[in-house]
Amino acid sequence: MKNLFVASLLACVLTLCGCSASPIAAQQPLAVRDAVLLVSLEDGSVIKQTISSHADLCFKTSTASSTTCFTQGAAIVSPDTNTIIGFEMIEDQIDLIAKTD
Repeated sequence: MKNLFVASLLACVLTLCGCSASPIAAQQPLAVRDAVLLVSLEDGSVIKQTISSHADLCFKTSTASSTTCFTQGAAIVSPDTNTIIGFEMIEDQIDLIAKTD
């Protein structure tokens, strides 16, 4: 049930990210920037953090070592109206390393 909630939340966030992104940003080289990280905890709650990454959005479970990240890809164009209706999301797996001061 927890995974269903996280999957639904991720789908909503990806839709929002795709709709609000500009086509110009998709053509620029990947730069390290602040990205949203959604972490699913064992009790079913989700916390939002900010990380430095090349990705636009990342998510993970608290028990997994890897993190799934998505970066905006090519524009999806409506064949009927010839307008951009969203963007492909490119998936990548990364290992996050905690910062030490």
